[in-house]
Amino acid sequence: MEFELRHLRHARSLAEHGHFGRAARALGLTQPALSRSIAELERRAGTRLFDRNSTGIEPTDMGSLLLERATELLARSADLGNEMESLQGRGTGTLRIGAGTYPAEMLVGDALATLLKQRPRTEARVVVENVHNLVPLLRRRELDLVIGDATEFADDPEFHITPLAPRQGYFACRAGHPLLKQSPLALADVVAFPLVATARLTPRLLGPIVAASRQSANDSNSPSAPSVTCESLGMMKRIVAGSDAIAILPLAAINLDRAPGRLAVLPLVEPWLKASFAIIRLARRTPPPSSEQFTQLLLETDAALTRITAKTHDRLFAGSPGR
Repeated sequence: MEFELRHLRHARSLAEHGHFGRAARALGLTQPALSRSIAELERRAGTRLFDRNSTGIEPTDMGSLLLERATELLARSADLGNEMESLQGRGTGTLRIGAGTYPAEMLVGDALATLLKQRPRTEARVVVENVHNLVPLLRRRELDLVIGDATEFADDPEFHITPLAPRQGYFACRAGHPLLKQSPLALADVVAFPLVATARLTPRLLGPIVAASRQSANDSNSPSAPSVTCESLGMMKRIVAGSDAIAILPLAAINLDRAPGRLAVLPLVEPWLKASFAIIRLARRTPPPSSEQFTQLLLETDAALTRITAKTHDRLFAGSPGR
């Protein structure tokens, strides 16, 4: 029993669209040509792969099994083609990157800029999303690597995990914020103001914030914690710069040296407010050369960022007692 990749691609498209006409248009085929292709695939499989009914086209049990295997086979075929073209210097070296909100802002842009200097013909697609939504794309080989919190996947043999440096979170506010003059400063004081953060804070990080918010609440109109959630660090900074809201940000994202006078950092560093990121790849997949090079650039960017933020932290908190 032999199958051709084109037949498998046609079957996958039909399953995705659930309609011969729409699938044919997506493939650039005529509907009769697609029907003949599916009929040939079913002939070779020796069984019906799709049920035709009033609601559309659905894979049979055997069709679902074939499509599951076909998806992996087609992905491996694409990997091979990209890798061979890259190695021969003919391909564009398409790189598919998934990243969480914070690592996308802190690491991916700089590393990708350096890669494009070194490999100008590289094409890249960056998807910024929750790591839990990115990992399924990695499994399906729709992404080459994911940068994000890998805590839940550390012991999974399916993945190769490359840890990055832990990142401390800080409370950023506008220059002239009333809390900048307050001493001592406690978490309850911070969360009494509107708090801006990503909606993807883990329970480990969110728990102390919510607890402090409840302790500081004097009435039912007190802001929730966080009261504003968004996945754009640029938007977070604009909200903070124009109000008394406070954002949870890493030092690398605050850009104090690039925007002097707009943002400041509150003199309160909570040791538990740390995030650990990593580069996640499939363990049994040979990465394309562009992915290997990008991974190395990510590690170099991460190391340089660690040195810079350590110096910035020392400058900001020089002489501060305790924390």
